[in-house]
Amino acid sequence: MQQVTAGHRTIATSRPCPVCDHRKGEVVHAQKFVLPEDQKLAAGYNVVVCDVCGVAFADTPVTQRRYDELYAQKSRYAAGPAAHASDNDRDVARFREMAAEITRRVPERSSRIVDVGCANGQMLAALAELGYTNLCGIDPSPACVEQTSAIPGVAASVGSLAEMPENAGPYDVAILSHVLEHVRDVKESLSYLKGFLTRNALVYVEVPDASRYVDFAWSPFQDFNTEHINHFSLVSLGNLLRHCGLRPVHSAAKEILSAPGMPYPAIYAFAQVDDRVPAALAKDAVLKERLLAYVRISAELMDGIDARLSANVRGGAPVIVWGTGELTAKLLVDTALQHANIVRFVDSNPINQGRVLRGIPIVPPSELRSGDAIIVVASILHHDAIVRAVRGLGLRNPVLRLTGGALEFPGS
Repeated sequence: MQQVTAGHRTIATSRPCPVCDHRKGEVVHAQKFVLPEDQKLAAGYNVVVCDVCGVAFADTPVTQRRYDELYAQKSRYAAGPAAHASDNDRDVARFREMAAEITRRVPERSSRIVDVGCANGQMLAALAELGYTNLCGIDPSPACVEQTSAIPGVAASVGSLAEMPENAGPYDVAILSHVLEHVRDVKESLSYLKGFLTRNALVYVEVPDASRYVDFAWSPFQDFNTEHINHFSLVSLGNLLRHCGLRPVHSAAKEILSAPGMPYPAIYAFAQVDDRVPAALAKDAVLKERLLAYVRISAELMDGIDARLSANVRGGAPVIVWGTGELTAKLLVDTALQHANIVRFVDSNPINQGRVLRGIPIVPPSELRSGDAIIVVASILHHDAIVRAVRGLGLRNPVLRLTGGALEFPGS
């Protein structure tokens, strides 16, 4: 049974608030994980809402340097677009939409644009398609930098928001697309970035919209994971930008597709470098209650998954878990999977293969052979694609999705 935190326990936090530096907040949820043995992150943290400004964040002791090392060594994008083939069309459409939005604010095609945290450079490719000629990508993963550098008209370098490459800039536009939710030292990093921007540079920021997690809760606690450690609303994002000498000029909410039929809430803002902007705080009075509602719905989803696993994975029967992402890290703590007889972990992303989880190596799908072991599809967002992959390999094992329906057998 998933325990729901009441949301009325105030604590002194180990890290300062990412917006206002206050060190006291209310716990809305305590999240725990089972992680691969080489992933040296915290196995859990409290999700806290700041008493002063109302932003939410993971009170994790992990340092910025450790996060930078993680993204350099284990970026989920390092294996290239082929490892995310089912997502590619959606990603291309999403980045083209974002590029069109930037075009409306940055009409000059010779503007010097940098995408910090560029992954495999799809955003820069979309801008290149629109005629921009001075494009640069920066990412901590050397593999991602190599892929980005292969895009015609795009330069790329290894670096991060906390450690820019030598001779970087100055840039007229900086793109931070789904970056700030990953950064522990947010204010310091944004202030550092300004040193590589021109006097009136424009910054585009896009992050998940924590105020709407509850409206898009497809998978339990999907937004409380090892990598997303800051949870912004439009109010708190504006507070952050102003506190860093960035004047918001336009902001809005949007949705992006995380999987077919499963949109994901996001917010974005354009802000201009302006050290004279007042650093006024407008407390977010809504986010805490929205997050508490999200926690309640997530707990109900997790309890449903636990009941399904308990009914099907029992008596020491062998189990194969397909998928070793953030959901699996929670299932191994909060459900019957914790005590199941897991004989294999499987993942199609090469970056995860060879790692060890709960003492068991993670293997590629090609190593599986048909048998009696139940294959638990440890993903809700991508369960259809995984079931297709199972049957495409000719495996005759029974398959268990985490939601809905009975065990699936070949031909069913």
